[in-house]
Amino acid sequence: MSNPIMKILFEGDTGKALCEHCQAVVSMHYARRDVPFSDGQGAAKDILVGVCNHCDTVVAIPAQSTPAIREVRKQQLKSIEARLPAVYLDVLDAAMHAVSCEAGANLRKLFLAHYFQLLVQSHQSDQLQPVHEAFMQSLEQHRHQRGLTPSSSTRRLSMKVNPYMAEDFLALQQQTRMNQTELLKSVIARIQSDVLEIRDQGVIHALQHLARLAV
Repeated sequence: MSNPIMKILFEGDTGKALCEHCQAVVSMHYARRDVPFSDGQGAAKDILVGVCNHCDTVVAIPAQSTPAIREVRKQQLKSIEARLPAVYLDVLDAAMHAVSCEAGANLRKLFLAHYFQLLVQSHQSDQLQPVHEAFMQSLEQHRHQRGLTPSSSTRRLSMKVNPYMAEDFLALQQQTRMNQTELLKSVIARIQSDVLEIRDQGVIHALQHLARLAV
């Protein structure tokens, strides 16, 4: 069966869409606008979008505009940075050490890149939030059992990324609707679960192979 031909839209075309601002299904028209990214970091310029006829906000982005938006986003995302509770990087480093005793901090990006790609290709992004919630509950239980108070210590994670890693990271953000910090925390929780709790041998062997190539 052949794929249906995508309809190409033009400025002035009309339609209907749900407008979050108006809280209703509204009439709209297509026009070229600058589309700011949801995290406030830049915008895609002169992109064809659907605009609400009532409040003039963007209510739809046609498929033909998606590649241009993603390309601009990838060019902007040259690094992934976040300040995380220190325990998350401790857990990530512990997982790396469990995989390879020779692993250094330089492998953080490699492990995360592997998981970004794995989660996107296997369509498992919907599992991140439950795994992260379970991880946070486990941390709280351990603190309570030991009579410890929560720590306010944080550590900075900063990684220069290539276009492929950026593409996977952006795809996960789109699928999960998480910001950079929450997504990184959730992926680290997933690594902790696979490597330190479940001891998934398939995952561990794949990470060991990556570590041997990198060390």
